[in-house]
Amino acid sequence: MKKLRLAVIALVSAGLLLSGCGSSTGSKDQKQGAAAVTLRLGNVVQKDHPMNVACEKFAQKVAAKSNNRIKITVFPARQLGDDRQLFEQVQQGALDIAEISAAPMGSTTPLATALQMPFLFTSWDQYLKVMKDPVTDKLLGGLEKNQVKGLAVYNAGFRHLVTVKSPVAQPGDMKGLKFRVAETPLHVDIFKALGASPTPMPYGEIYSGLQNKVIDGLEMDLSAIMMEKHYEVAKNVTLSKHFTWPAILMMNMNKFKSLSPEDQKIIMDSAKEVIDENVKDITSIEQKAVADLKTKGVVLKDLSDAELAPFVAATKDIEAKYAAQDPIVAEFVKKAREIK
Repeated sequence: MKKLRLAVIALVSAGLLLSGCGSSTGSKDQKQGAAAVTLRLGNVVQKDHPMNVACEKFAQKVAAKSNNRIKITVFPARQLGDDRQLFEQVQQGALDIAEISAAPMGSTTPLATALQMPFLFTSWDQYLKVMKDPVTDKLLGGLEKNQVKGLAVYNAGFRHLVTVKSPVAQPGDMKGLKFRVAETPLHVDIFKALGASPTPMPYGEIYSGLQNKVIDGLEMDLSAIMMEKHYEVAKNVTLSKHFTWPAILMMNMNKFKSLSPEDQKIIMDSAKEVIDENVKDITSIEQKAVADLKTKGVVLKDLSDAELAPFVAATKDIEAKYAAQDPIVAEFVKKAREIK
């Protein structure tokens, strides 16, 4: 019996020792950022959309940099909710990461409006320079008051004027026309300034709205005009480039802070590396869309600098109004206009 008790004690002691060693190793691994991390990322665009492609590339880069230790699963096409729902989920921590269009965020934070000031960006070269400037980091940093960590800005492309009856050559051509706009005050203000009658309408109702003459036109990027087949019911596109369609890749602030410094760097570096690739993808998509739209019988009107000038002048006060809402917005817009 005595030998049995000694054997049991020895086994228990050995077990405790092994358990202690295991705990120590686990803590050490965690401190080194070696613990596996799984994250969910939601967006509203379709799988082949350039903004979802950017999300997938971001997830791939994170996996590669972490030797597949950090895994991000992307849920596109509104699987987890629309933009506003995704924003709320990320704020509350119910969702780790989301890519959210700047437009619907404008009613929550004026910082998002900075990215869609009318005629702020004139080329992708200028856009990339601004995205890599410290002023963009400062803009994204301002989102922390909303409990989110801004990681990067991705894009869907320049937006243009699409009309049913005839191309738009000057602001006067838009007078009284019902233009579908996103449900955000900034876009309503811009199209009022251009003389149109802005008509907020859900994205999925645009085709039928054009077909049934509920609206006379809309503003849209070239890839979406092709994907949504708007060209079937609206044959005129004016290449106005009045703003781009940006989306902010963001992460729940508490979740980001819970990661090791090494993992935070992997997330941040990966997000920023995709910016160039996103623009490269968009450029390719836009070139193909122009060619495809022409084969569909769409009339594309390019505007010279002189023709574009009245549009820029008509919307000048819009910029002043929104820049006054936050000094960071004013700083961002000023810097973007200085960069060529």
